[in-house]
Amino acid sequence: MICQTRVVSKILAVFVLMTGASSVPAQAGSAGDGVRSGQGVLEEVIVTARKRQENLQKTAVAVTVIDGDNLVAAGVTDIRAAQMLLPSVRFQEEQASTEIYIRGVGSTLDLPQFEPPTAFNFNGVYIPREANSVPLFDIEQLELLPGPQGTLYGRSSIGGTVNVNFKRPTRDKESNLLLEAGNYEMVHVTAVHNTPVTDKLAVRMAIDYTTRDGFMTSGANSKDDIAGRVSFLYEPNEDVSAYVWAYAVNKDGASPNLVNKGTNPTTFAFDEDAFLQDNPWDDSRNGALAALAPFGQAQAEDQDYESYMVGAQIDWELDDMTLTYIPSYLYLDWVSDYWIGALPAYLTARYSSNSHELRLAGDSDRWKWLVGVNGYRVDNSGNFQILGGWIQNVSDQTLQGVGVFGQATYDVTDVLRATVGARYSYDDRSGEGREALATPVLGGLYEYSKDFSSFDFKLGAEYDASDDIMLYANIETGYQPGTFNAFPKTATLDNSVDEANLIAFSVGFKSRLLNDKIQINNETFYYDYSDLFAQAFNASTGKVATFNADKIEIYGNQLDILFVPTDSDRLNLSVGYLHARNKKFVTPGIGGVDLSGLQLQYAPDWTVVAGYQHDFQLGSGFLRMRADTRYESTFWGDFFHTPGTMQDAYFKTDASLTYYSSNGNWSLALWGKNIGDEAVLAATAAAGIPGPASPFLESPRTFGLRFTYSM
Repeated sequence: MICQTRVVSKILAVFVLMTGASSVPAQAGSAGDGVRSGQGVLEEVIVTARKRQENLQKTAVAVTVIDGDNLVAAGVTDIRAAQMLLPSVRFQEEQASTEIYIRGVGSTLDLPQFEPPTAFNFNGVYIPREANSVPLFDIEQLELLPGPQGTLYGRSSIGGTVNVNFKRPTRDKESNLLLEAGNYEMVHVTAVHNTPVTDKLAVRMAIDYTTRDGFMTSGANSKDDIAGRVSFLYEPNEDVSAYVWAYAVNKDGASPNLVNKGTNPTTFAFDEDAFLQDNPWDDSRNGALAALAPFGQAQAEDQDYESYMVGAQIDWELDDMTLTYIPSYLYLDWVSDYWIGALPAYLTARYSSNSHELRLAGDSDRWKWLVGVNGYRVDNSGNFQILGGWIQNVSDQTLQGVGVFGQATYDVTDVLRATVGARYSYDDRSGEGREALATPVLGGLYEYSKDFSSFDFKLGAEYDASDDIMLYANIETGYQPGTFNAFPKTATLDNSVDEANLIAFSVGFKSRLLNDKIQINNETFYYDYSDLFAQAFNASTGKVATFNADKIEIYGNQLDILFVPTDSDRLNLSVGYLHARNKKFVTPGIGGVDLSGLQLQYAPDWTVVAGYQHDFQLGSGFLRMRADTRYESTFWGDFFHTPGTMQDAYFKTDASLTYYSSNGNWSLALWGKNIGDEAVLAATAAAGIPGPASPFLESPRTFGLRFTYSM
């Protein structure tokens, strides 16, 4: 605790030094969505979903947007917490990784050769899975793009994309401080300072620190995380802009452990909803349960996580065109011990990644167009062990590729527009390692090398039914490069995993009604996947297996409503229906299992996200009451529907009371998250002693106080 106090004190001291003795008037809204418009209407939202700035209501794809102030007000400090606010997604913990499932499509294994089919980007740069769990602070906005984004985003976007944009430096002097304390001895500090160095150069610095005790009885799943970011915006003239940013993250908290699910602790018979303890986050096995701990009691194990990244965006205005260049480099090294129920495990990940994108965008009387090329190379490795024996070993893995893409929208008439897009992708995959449980004496070495290519397209149409209503329809394709299983190829068993392909159809509308008091957006979609990856780990066999599911059918509907009935009230409602099923899927080999007709893992049929806030005028300031709730129907934690991996339908609710000062420069909030203390499954394995399953769990009930100050 003394060390934690010293870290917080140093951050506060740095904040004082950054801000200096002088102050300037607070910027509107800088305390976190604390300034009321007084107009009782919905504001215009700008998105970059199609790699250019556009009005959300004029963007002919489904996009959900949360700005940085609302992320702060909702207590979102990493991508996992954003799940409460987004429809038809699951952002779930799997050690350093966050599994991102969008409309039923995602990946459940954080192993080197498996890139997820959903992409996560910082400032337009793809972020590997183990790097997507870094803290989110000083954020401009978060955008969710469900469904395939293959034309503009390429690899790993066959299921959808999440874009996170950092706040850029500005020409205004600005300082922000966030102090937070809560149960589990939680302390959270964020300090931000923006300085205009000259009329052409501005610098923004931010630091974030979180410490808390573990959610598990053993002390596992604690935090001692510190992250820093610095960014520069250089604008030598009105035509050139250079935005350069860098961040560093270090995590020293204890890794999360998985707990046992599916065995009644009294009778030891199968019980789908049973945990071994009354408290699901209790990972101990004492007393009558001691026999179920043959390798000792689960402990709070150390992890060593560090990640560094640098990126940039350089824009050059050329008459009616803009030339954009986005380079990046990322380094990550992570080592962790943890427990899968009663089984001690060990997992590592090491990354060195760089990417480059060059694109040219332009407008004319009737055309809006964009063309580009990007390339990437990732060198990584990883090792997964249980009881000291290899379950998976990838000693060296290289992923590299290039894509050429373009998209154009033509104004056929004043109210009708047509869009056409295309992309050619070339991707190369290679790797080597040693088979599970093999030794140097037994051999088991394997090698893999294969390249993949694909031509994908998009066709779309938009029609303005009125000034406030737009209709749209899209047809598009996408693909994900293949990969390999970590064992040698034999005459009867290939270790290759084929590429996945998709054709998708969507129709929808976007509307603003009642003089911008209500916004209703709706999208109906149909996705036809071929050879989509299906992954699972089974501790009883010691195998990590990836298969191609021959045919996956996903269809559904997403309805999003925002309503501002008065100056003081705001309601939001998202209802997602998802029918995600294996249409044809038989596991390969002798005695293959027919999984046709089963629901995809982490793909509940119904997801409902609802929120309401009301402002009470109190003197010169106001008090905001806010509540958010999320409902998900039953879903499964693996594609086999293994007993113990089923999550029953549940509700989860967050709430807060926040006082905002009259000038918006400070706020004080009392908040609670997961108020009902619901134990909800995150990443889940068919593993454990006695089994049949072991899941990570989402966070239990938490509560605390938050203070923000801006000057």
